[in-house]
Amino acid sequence: MLPRDPRAQYRVLGLVLLLGCGTAFQLRFWNPRKAELAALAERVERAERVNAIAELGDGTLDAMREDLALGERQLAELQRLVPREGEVEAIYEAIAAETQSLGLELVHALPADPVVDSTGYFVRQQWALQVEGAYHDVGTLLTRIAGFARLVRPEVDEIVPSRIADSGRQLVHVRFSLETFVLPPEDTPSPEAR
Repeated sequence: MLPRDPRAQYRVLGLVLLLGCGTAFQLRFWNPRKAELAALAERVERAERVNAIAELGDGTLDAMREDLALGERQLAELQRLVPREGEVEAIYEAIAAETQSLGLELVHALPADPVVDSTGYFVRQQWALQVEGAYHDVGTLLTRIAGFARLVRPEVDEIVPSRIADSGRQLVHVRFSLETFVLPPEDTPSPEAR
């Protein structure tokens, strides 16, 4: 099948190699079907996006309106719970009244300087507090503080046994912190305005 002349054999062999390389190139790199498949996949993806948008009917729009109305009601309630100005004295008096009514000793109550929240919507007021008394009474105090008619977030830092009372009950010394929130003054720019 191959010619007897060595030069002719090399030519046939070169032609076979050239045809093999051309076929490999077409199958591997230059395949018009790959380009067609990529274009078709892009068209299908675009059609699915348009179809998803088209499926947003009146029901979805109504649901979005309901979600917006719910968000507005929740924001109004949040603003009702967060006062416009700091209430350091009122909070201190409320905490002192609660500790006294439960028979606890208010050892330490120190408000820190207010700090603007990272969102810019609120000003955070931290408190460092220490009380001494019966364990369950301290739990009741924390529950009452958390139930104030404004946002107050108590967090217990440390509970250690303190001393034995005259009645024989073990008292505990509790160090905890409070976090309260205040709306920034009216003249402070909102986060959207920045």
